[in-house]
Amino acid sequence: MDKYDRAIEHLREHPEDVWLAWHLHSNHPAGCLFAYTAPGCGCLTQVKCGRRAPTDELTIAIQSDGRIPENNEDITLEHLPVFAEWQRRLDKELGRET
Repeated sequence: MDKYDRAIEHLREHPEDVWLAWHLHSNHPAGCLFAYTAPGCGCLTQVKCGRRAPTDELTIAIQSDGRIPENNEDITLEHLPVFAEWQRRLDKELGRET
């Protein structure tokens, strides 16, 4: 179980915290799911709406992924595994610490 699994578990126990975790991602126990793709870049929902990810390839891939909502208020518990999947991919591709 990694930090993303723990974050999903936390939000399943506290579904009312999804928006708060997105909004306060750096200061919330489940915020890792909603971290920026890289410093100075957007989070997954922001990239989905036109902000940049650290590479053109990642930007295109994120914007093309129909599983990512465009609005943070539309994020549901069902979306959380998608956010975890993307954060793990970003960790691997960008050499981010996990």
